[in-house]
Amino acid sequence: MARSVIFLSTPTSASESMFRWLAAIAAQSYRTDRWVDRLLREGRLRDVATEFPPAQDRLVLHRAPQLFNPRTSLSDYRFVLNARDPRDLVCNQYHWQFEHPVPSETSEQTEARRARVAAAGIDHFALAQGNEAYLRRFFEVTRKIAPPDRLFVGYAMFCLGFDTVVERACAFFGLRPEEMTEDQRRRIELERVSNLAANEEWIGHRWAGTDTAPGRHRRELQPETIRILTERHRWFLDFLRRMDDPRVAETYS
Repeated sequence: MARSVIFLSTPTSASESMFRWLAAIAAQSYRTDRWVDRLLREGRLRDVATEFPPAQDRLVLHRAPQLFNPRTSLSDYRFVLNARDPRDLVCNQYHWQFEHPVPSETSEQTEARRARVAAAGIDHFALAQGNEAYLRRFFEVTRKIAPPDRLFVGYAMFCLGFDTVVERACAFFGLRPEEMTEDQRRRIELERVSNLAANEEWIGHRWAGTDTAPGRHRRELQPETIRILTERHRWFLDFLRRMDDPRVAETYS
């Protein structure tokens, strides 16, 4: 029996790819468990904040850090942690407005909302977003996890240093490269950015507005918007710079 590993992630367009990648690496020892998604389907999303994920032999997907149960005994689990530059995250969220369904909306309401968002533009949308709950809770949980029990794999390094993060993840799961099966190698390689076009599960085949590199805010937002967001999130950008690999530190400037 092994402690479950929780993949705790802020919502990003790469979280599914990362979870598939981790599932391939962990396949010999852990069963995947989309725990938060399961409670959501059961109409019990609020229970995420009061219940505990399975503690043994699971790789648990948890993309709702704002609901992470504060009574969780962190030492009962190990963690793979993922977060993205919050300035890029709001760009993702803008494009999601035109792609992701909202079950509670009628088709007329969806059309009207998307028209309002488009008319206001991406800069207005980015400045209006309140992602503080996601970021603060992710920050608070991460700080309390014992360093040997955590592996940080940020979006930037996943895109720009894939081989390095594969090596680190294998070591975290106690998997030696020579022990990997051909199926594991194939599944891992499918998630490399340069191979996503051939990956039938890549979200970019279903929804427009996805991206495969850090720094999209520099391409999509006005300089003044970037300045405001940088000041607003400087504390989290500094945190990411400390947590992530020095080779991608400049992406958080």
